[in-house]
Amino acid sequence: MKVYRDQSFIRPDLQAHLYSERLLDNVRALRGLCAPTTRFCAVVKANAYGHGIREVVNILKNGPVDFFAVATFYEALHIRPLVHRQSILILEPIHPAQPAEQIRACAAAGFHCVLASLEGLDWAGKALAGTDRILPVHLNIETGMGRCGMPPEEAAVLLTRLRSQTMLRLAGVFTHYATADEDDISFAWEQHRRFETFLQEHRLKDRPDLLIHSCNSAATLKMPPAHYTMVRCGISMYGYYSRPTSQPPICLKPVLKLQAPLTLIKKIKAGESVGYGRSFLAKRDTLAAIVPLGYADGYRRAFSNKAVMKLGDRFIPVIGRVCMDQLIVDVTDVPNVQTGQMVTVIDDDHQSPCGVYALAELADTICYEILTMIHAHVNRIVH
Repeated sequence: MKVYRDQSFIRPDLQAHLYSERLLDNVRALRGLCAPTTRFCAVVKANAYGHGIREVVNILKNGPVDFFAVATFYEALHIRPLVHRQSILILEPIHPAQPAEQIRACAAAGFHCVLASLEGLDWAGKALAGTDRILPVHLNIETGMGRCGMPPEEAAVLLTRLRSQTMLRLAGVFTHYATADEDDISFAWEQHRRFETFLQEHRLKDRPDLLIHSCNSAATLKMPPAHYTMVRCGISMYGYYSRPTSQPPICLKPVLKLQAPLTLIKKIKAGESVGYGRSFLAKRDTLAAIVPLGYADGYRRAFSNKAVMKLGDRFIPVIGRVCMDQLIVDVTDVPNVQTGQMVTVIDDDHQSPCGVYALAELADTICYEILTMIHAHVNRIVH
């Protein structure tokens, strides 16, 4: 069992258990859907989807991973000392509000960066002028996501101008699907057609030096013709399909289980209330317990009086409103309950009523949000 990072900010008894072999098995299963030559980009942005970026990178850096993708320069800088074999792709496009020294630092570190505008191209060129560094860049093509991509006609101009930028090297071309995680993926296939058109018009598939990538986790699972030379997998690497599915193409295992201790046990008489707003009134004499975790730790206030946690083999209800850093559970039906016992807050089982899918449904959100809200001060323990 390994614990990473400086522990001064970490609460040791709030424990996110990470299961290394599950993470590696998920990556192997996803890679198994692709051609042997297809590269695998592990998306570790947002603190590795709440799992702990340093812990996840340390597990994967010796595994079947070719790239790491992060959202920002700061995330790339954070994991750079851990990574020796893989390249790091920063997904946030270069923009004129970005300090020039950041762009120079990216070139010095060998980070791959994204271009999504002519302004970004010009700014990168100015930032690197007079240096001997060459920055690898990936061109983001707008095909229907409506976010950071360049319209194809503008991207064509950028490709022409890029040839005169000796400090920039075109290393990749990519797009991102807006509906690959929906039941109806017809628009994703339309995006794929638009991307194909751009690639063919500029003969980019004829260049063996280019990384061409379009697939997130859902598209990797559903759209084999779109795998190209690299896939970018995030949520499925951590054990989740974008949404619950009854007939998954591969078996994915949740990587994380979140636990916390019972710190106080008290009696609540029938008719007495619990918590802010008196939202829970005891219908019976109740044995209640405090769990030192709340919405500041990433456990949603929306779970108040709705969610359950697991204690031993029993599921116990959350009663009253979830507070900032503590909540109350009903342990009346648990025999021999004691302070110090660990409850499972987020289960590592797709079918569990306190699993990520169940919690996402309670909060009317997606599994991504449940995971990424787990606070950085929760202790990540690697098994």
